[in-house]
Amino acid sequence: MFNLFILILIFLENSLITVFPYNLIALPYLTYLAYKKGKSGLIQVILACILISNKGNVFIEIGIIFIFIFIISYYLSKILGYEEVNIIYYTLIQFIIYGSYIYMKFSYVSFRQLFIMLSGYILINYTFIKKARKKL
Repeated sequence: MFNLFILILIFLENSLITVFPYNLIALPYLTYLAYKKGKSGLIQVILACILISNKGNVFIEIGIIFIFIFIISYYLSKILGYEEVNIIYYTLIQFIIYGSYIYMKFSYVSFRQLFIMLSGYILINYTFIKKARKKL
């Protein structure tokens, strides 16, 4: 039920934001899936890619980036764990990889947009870590 709710939020986020694709929910969700489901979470990653690429033909680009972030998050969660202390590492990986893609795609990204991305990733990562740790 939680995964369905998050996928609906990802769809809504990408349907409402038309100018700049932040993916504030999708990228931290990849890290959450990497920790919680491991390799079996790839199905949800592909589903998230489909939901995000509904507006255009960026499925391959988004898919490569998301799978890359998923794999790095998977191995990082095995080494460091998925705890509040490590939020900065997960956030920086998401921000650097996706921010580089956005910069190459749009060639102009303002400081305000970067700040929104970084602070949004920190906040959503914190929420997912709290959710993952609640059941332990």
